[in-house]
Amino acid sequence: MRVDAGALRMSVHRDARGGEDVLIELAGELDAPGRRCLRDQIAELLGRGGAIVTVDVGGLRRVDIPGLAALLRADLLLRRVRGSLEIRSATPAFLELVTATGLTGRLRLLPAPPIPRPPAGTAVRSARGEAILPADAAVSPGAGSALPLGEGALPGGVGAAVGGPDPGSASGVGG
Repeated sequence: MRVDAGALRMSVHRDARGGEDVLIELAGELDAPGRRCLRDQIAELLGRGGAIVTVDVGGLRRVDIPGLAALLRADLLLRRVRGSLEIRSATPAFLELVTATGLTGRLRLLPAPPIPRPPAGTAVRSARGEAILPADAAVSPGAGSALPLGEGALPGGVGAAVGGPDPGSASGVGG
């Protein structure tokens, strides 16, 4: 379910396995209409009891003291019904606000989920549709094949030396 409220976009995902856990993804700004929307969503979840509600704040552009207070209220309400609130993907600015307000340790903060990597040897496409080789790909051109020269490359496909002696200098020291 997706809800837009003020400058906030909120997506709510229920456990696909039929469990009680919920993921709420927040994007934009946790302004007054957004805080009311979050409060209403938490109130709807209270009747379930025992649910773990994970709030992903990685998409928030800005969080202020009232926004942080809304998350603390949600945590308190969920604890009363033996549920819990987890904050995921906290930005450096969010963490700084939590620290500055002395609330470190009060909210359960989780790291961002890992970004899935394509299987080894799988070509990835750029935004322009060009094939990009993954970092673990080995390049071994066959006989007669030519590799394009990159910027600053020397003939033969060898990159320019960095930090080596300059063969053209009298001292033999790079310069």
